[in-house]
Amino acid sequence: MSINISATESKKVNIESDTVEYVQDTNSIFFLNNVKIASDNINISAKEAIYDSELDTISVIGFPSVITSSKKSTIFNGKAKKIIIYSNEKVHLVGNASMSFENINVTS
Repeated sequence: MSINISATESKKVNIESDTVEYVQDTNSIFFLNNVKIASDNINISAKEAIYDSELDTISVIGFPSVITSSKKSTIFNGKAKKIIIYSNEKVHLVGNASMSFENINVTS
């Protein structure tokens, strides 16, 4: 199943997974198994993802969750146990995180 989440028409995020569940109590959408997230700037693959509409974040879970740049002008890649994507597309890598950006490699 595939779903498109966008705060504005110019900032689309497409999410695909084997299963999608909506939880009304928390107003969250759970994406389970073979999760693939794509936007104009990033691509992510993981085991699970949760879209929290109140925080307007997507939390990606599974080791490793992998992120890569989808822009040719900005080359980076990384992996972590958890990746949090904010509405402005800022990204946090949490737990056994590593990222490569141009000639810089960072692990934490």
